[in-house]
Amino acid sequence: MSQRHHPAALIATVAIVAAVSPAQAEEAKTIPAAKLFPYLEMFLKVPPQERRKVKLVYRLRSAGDAPIQATLIEPGGARTPLPVDSGGVITRTPTLAQLQAKSSVELKAPKGSKFSLSMSYMPVLRSATEYETSELVGIVDEGNRVMGKAAGVLAMAAPKMTGIEFPKSESGVAVFGDGRTQPLPLSDGMPVFRPDQLKGAVKVRLAKAPSAPDFNSKKK
Repeated sequence: MSQRHHPAALIATVAIVAAVSPAQAEEAKTIPAAKLFPYLEMFLKVPPQERRKVKLVYRLRSAGDAPIQATLIEPGGARTPLPVDSGGVITRTPTLAQLQAKSSVELKAPKGSKFSLSMSYMPVLRSATEYETSELVGIVDEGNRVMGKAAGVLAMAAPKMTGIEFPKSESGVAVFGDGRTQPLPLSDGMPVFRPDQLKGAVKVRLAKAPSAPDFNSKKK
């Protein structure tokens, strides 16, 4: 889901999750892993075979995009680098065991840096110009099931995924079994496929491959 906030939900999907205090002088800032990776423990408790099509993505940025080094520190002293790519995505996250052990994360950046963290709940879906609707429907269904299980008592407040949106694709069509096509509706300027609105469609064709397919939670 892009640029949407839902403070009571398991997946508050954009910017906001945490603001970390400035690093003191040249010293590293150490914070609990559970604070840097909110909701990750609940997500990882869902059996892996039930969450193959969805993922949590954490982005860590510093003011001015200064380089950041993140290292997981376990109670016994073991240290594991958590790489941060050029887009701020933390490409390795703690395991369930590491989170439950109350591990911490050490952050290093230039003196006076402030860090901000954003979290996204996203589909595991390649970027392409054509998709089978059966694949998209399966991802939407799994996204809602996983959110319901991981959110626990907050499930009632969690947003419902209604479809898949395609950033930067500009336009697209739904293709039906008899060859008919119907333009995909736009949501915030992005074409979106909502299964409930395009029943009978067998494929989705896009003008351009999306930058990163995402969940959509709007009804129209």
